[in-house]
Amino acid sequence: MAIQTNAMKNVLATAYGSEAAFAALYTTTPSTTAGTEPSGGSPAYARKAITWSSATNGVITATVTFDVPADTTIVGAGVHTLATGGSYLDGGTVSSQNFASQGTYTLTLTYTQS
Repeated sequence: MAIQTNAMKNVLATAYGSEAAFAALYTTTPSTTAGTEPSGGSPAYARKAITWSSATNGVITATVTFDVPADTTIVGAGVHTLATGGSYLDGGTVSSQNFASQGTYTLTLTYTQS
């Protein structure tokens, strides 16, 4: 049975956002397991806390900006429960971006509960 009400879609989208608290970038493609996160840089790469929007029609969104070290190619992103360690929850590919020098990568996240 499909979810019929926006109220329930919003409840489920909010629950996803509550668990998916930190975003990560990957230098390898994630699937059922997380990709490989970059390391190093100045400022150093680190997972970023996610501030999700309020759910509307079962959709939540967030934008986070990462510091990316030189000589790194970003190919994926995902969400985790903690800033380090924790559980990998979800992820996928992003448009590949190569960083010849230290830079920043802005990731826009969208979760849609149907």
